[in-house]
Order: sequence, then C-alpha cells, then structure tokens
Amino acid sequence: MKMHNKYAVIGLRALQRAAIKVADEARKNNYKIPIWKNGRIEYEIPGIVPEQHGAVDQDHSGSFDK
Repeated sequence: MKMHNKYAVIGLRALQRAAIKVADEARKNNYKIPIWKNGRIEYEIPGIVPEQHGAVDQDHSGSFDK
C-alpha cells in the first residue's frame, strides 16, 4: 500500500470512530445531529445503527476502477 493511501485510511478510521462517539453522546443526551439529506440539512436524533463495514475495513488492495 502506498504511504499516502495508508494515511488516508488511518484518517478515515479516526473520523469513523469520532462519528460513532458523537452519535453515542447524542443518543445518551437526546441531542439532535445535523445530517445532509435531500439537498438540505436536517436535524435528527440518531437511532441504533448496526455496525457497518466498508471497503476500508476489508483487506482491499486492488484498484478502484469499475
């Protein structure tokens, strides 16, 4: 893996961890989180979301061409 790709993956995982913590705190304290939907910002209280795994969590070393 190229070095710049490695740092991009590390940064993405850090953002994902931070988003999970924010959603947990919002759920705990009944806060609303701004979410971009349908071309505008909507405020929602996050529900329970099952853990999702994307290509970053898998060992994906191929190109992104489709």
